[in-house]
Amino acid sequence: MKKALTLLGSLFLLTALTACQATPTSFEFKLKDAGMVFDFHTELQNKYINNEEYMNTSGIAAGSSSKEQPMPLFINWEESKSNTGKKPKYYIVDIYEGNNETPWFTKSNITNFDQYEFYNFKIDTEYQYQVTAYYSDAVQFKSEKKAFRTTNKGPRNLYVNNVMNIRDLGGHGIKQGLIYRSGRFNENADQAGASLLDEQSKDVLLNVLKIKTEIDLRRPGENGNIKASPLGETVSYNHLPMYYGGENVLTYVGEHSAFLYDNPARIKEFFELLSNKDNYPLDFHCAIGKDRTGCMAYLIEALCGMEEEYLYRDYLFSNFAKISGICETKDIDDKYGATLKAYEGDTLQEKTYNYLNKVIGVETEKLDAIKDILIDK
Repeated sequence: MKKALTLLGSLFLLTALTACQATPTSFEFKLKDAGMVFDFHTELQNKYINNEEYMNTSGIAAGSSSKEQPMPLFINWEESKSNTGKKPKYYIVDIYEGNNETPWFTKSNITNFDQYEFYNFKIDTEYQYQVTAYYSDAVQFKSEKKAFRTTNKGPRNLYVNNVMNIRDLGGHGIKQGLIYRSGRFNENADQAGASLLDEQSKDVLLNVLKIKTEIDLRRPGENGNIKASPLGETVSYNHLPMYYGGENVLTYVGEHSAFLYDNPARIKEFFELLSNKDNYPLDFHCAIGKDRTGCMAYLIEALCGMEEEYLYRDYLFSNFAKISGICETKDIDDKYGATLKAYEGDTLQEKTYNYLNKVIGVETEKLDAIKDILIDK
C-alpha cells in the first residue's frame, strides 16, 4: 500500500511538472524603450560632426586607428513574471522602417538572450521593432511594437565586419540605401585576392544593404586578380582600374608598371554604370576608400547638388578609419576640386555636370538619369 501511494505521488508530481512545462496559451513581454532619438555616432565622431571647423579633423581623428564604425542599438526585452510554461525555442526581432508591414531587418534564432544589438540604421528615419517568442510554426507570441527615430546628422557610417571605411552617400540630398563607398572586399595582390568577408559581413552587404553591383577601382593585380565579386554570383563585378599615386585622379592618363591608365575613360564607364537604375544598390571602392573612391564620391555628390561643406566632411570622415595616412582638404582643392571649379558653370553642380558631359563624355541623358535616380527630392 505504501509503495502504491509513493508511485501515485510520483506520477502526480511528474504530471504537475509536465503541466508546468507545457506550451503556454499566452505570453507577455516587457519591451524597454530605445529612446525617442537614437544617435548611432560615437562621442568622438560627434565631436567632428558638430564642429563648425569642418575643414580638418586635427585632434579628433588622424587615420591611424579604426574609429569609423557606428554605435549599435541594443533592443531589450524581458518576459512578464506572469508567464508560465516552458521557455520559447528562440526569439525573433523584427525591425520595420516607418509604417511598412514588411520588416526592414529580421534577426531569428536568438536564444538565451533578452537583448540584441543592431547596426546600420538610416539617418533621420523612424523605425519600429517587435519581438516574437517562437515555439513552433503554429505557436508564436508577438510583443507590441515600439518606435524610435534616428539622428538627422550624417554621415550614415556603417558597420560591416572586416570592411573598412564604409558609409552611405545618402542622407543629405541623396537617397539612402542606393550607393555606398568603402574599402576593399578582398585582399590586395600580395594576399592572392583572399576574401575579407565572413558569413556575417556577407549577410549585411547582401540582405541589409542589398548590394547588387560592385565597382572596383583598384589597379590590375592590386585587386588580387579576381574576376567575380567576393559577394557571390548575385553581385555584378565591374573592374575599372584607375591610378592615383599622388596624381589628379580626375585627369590622369599615363603608364605605370607597364599598364596604361586612362582615368577619364574609366570615369565615363563608372557614370554609365550609375545611369542604369537596375545596378542599384551598389558599392564602389578602391583599396582603403580614400583617394580614388574619394574622387568618385566628390563627383557624385557635386553632381547631385550637395553642399560643398558636406563634400569636405564626407571626405575627411575617412580619417576615422585606419587608412595609414590622412585626408586633407588640399587633396581635393589642389587636384580634382580645382579642376572642376575652374570649369564653366555658375555652381559646383553645374560645373561638375558640364565637365562630366563635355570633357569626360558622359551623355546628358545618362547624367540626368543619375540625378533622377539619386537626388532625394
